[in-house]
Amino acid sequence: MADKEAILEKVRELIGPLFDEKFYHLVDLELRGSGNRRVLCVYADTEKGITLAEITRLTQEISDILDLHDVIPASYRLEVSSPGVHRPLTHPWQFRKNIGRLLQVRYQEADLRKEVTGELIRVQGEAIVLRLKTQEVTVPLSAIELAKVKIKW
Repeated sequence: MADKEAILEKVRELIGPLFDEKFYHLVDLELRGSGNRRVLCVYADTEKGITLAEITRLTQEISDILDLHDVIPASYRLEVSSPGVHRPLTHPWQFRKNIGRLLQVRYQEADLRKEVTGELIRVQGEAIVLRLKTQEVTVPLSAIELAKVKIKW
């Protein structure tokens, strides 16, 4: 049986040019399940958000590419979707897209692990700036361990 990481790397290699050509971002890939019950999840987005029509087109194009190259042994189901707010922010463009939203950020500062929740007010070079209740905090992107959009209820 083919190694899961090798399959994901081959999928990324094959569909990457499609994303570059269409100006989409390939946020993440996941391969779940085993045997004939595998599910390949492709998370795609744009800087303005991805539409259902774009996801439908991408699904067909990705399916055609993967069928042509027969990358995943046995049968599988392909799911293409936006990453949604539950997925961590990992790329600078994702932070820019979420300016004005509330973020929960865990980061490393010196030997301390810190966690803050605040409004993302700007992306400044290689850092983000959050507005907390009484102050602004600048966090280098390289220090961020986990950043998620926090939904206000």
